[in-house]
Amino acid sequence: MRKTGLTLRAVSAAALLAGCATAPPATADAPAAAEAISETFLLVADAGGMPVFFNCLRQQDAILISAHRGGPVPGYPENALETFQHTVSEIPALLEIDVQKSADGVMVLMHDDTLERTSTGEGEASHLTLAELQALTLKDNEGNATSFRIPTLDAVLDWSEGRAMFALDRKGTTTYEDLVNAVAEHDAFGRVMFATYSLDDAALVAGLSQKAMIVTPVEKLEDLQTLRVSGVNLANVLSWGGTEVPRPDFYAELEAKGVESAFATLGWWTGSWDSRIDMLNDDTLYRRITRGARLLATDRGREVAKVLPGLSAAKACTRG
Repeated sequence: MRKTGLTLRAVSAAALLAGCATAPPATADAPAAAEAISETFLLVADAGGMPVFFNCLRQQDAILISAHRGGPVPGYPENALETFQHTVSEIPALLEIDVQKSADGVMVLMHDDTLERTSTGEGEASHLTLAELQALTLKDNEGNATSFRIPTLDAVLDWSEGRAMFALDRKGTTTYEDLVNAVAEHDAFGRVMFATYSLDDAALVAGLSQKAMIVTPVEKLEDLQTLRVSGVNLANVLSWGGTEVPRPDFYAELEAKGVESAFATLGWWTGSWDSRIDMLNDDTLYRRITRGARLLATDRGREVAKVLPGLSAAKACTRG
């Protein structure tokens, strides 16, 4: 079993741009300001797709930040396109987002079932049409209204080409089939992964597309055989390690089988790692907590990036 060192390195998005096409023009939902994003931090999958990308992270002993709900900060709400632009302009990060449906069946970005916390609206998000949802504006996590609107998944996938990686979290009445079909329509499997919550869900997504990169809970090595028997290609699997107890030795066992792992420190409740580390005022603790993981989901992406920089670590990941 290979041991990983205590010092991990976050991925340089600049290194991932080699060989990539010029970013596409802004769309109606992706304002021209997107073109001004610093190329230093644009995160883009190379031609090998996500399995090759994560294999390379393992070879480089590097870790990728996943910005929970897109990396909201004051003035920039969760699950907003403008927030995604802001996040990737500051740090190298994959963007985790939440997808549910409007009353007329359009997939939009929204975490909660109800609208009050994150927007100027009221009631169930699924009870409003797309036009009604997009008439609202979003609130940041401090409750301040912004001028930003609820984006559609289609607009986000259009914007993401050449700019960002995403993890899609299914909410409300959205199905995995809905998500896989949308990603297929945008030819976006090389920059999107799918969050699942059981081995059965992982098998369902793999059955919908063998191109899908899947995040799923793997509790023991025997679960890998369960996935294989279910038709899941383990090269397309990222093991979800939860939010509580890091398991670096288990991560190493999984990597020996060709499966990388993710861990989450996110959450502002007292027991979350993000909250505890913030209170202790010692961000270097992330180096120990993330040992052996290849993806860290966090609400403190900017702080994590400062202690796990290693911007040259992923240069090899762009070599085709």
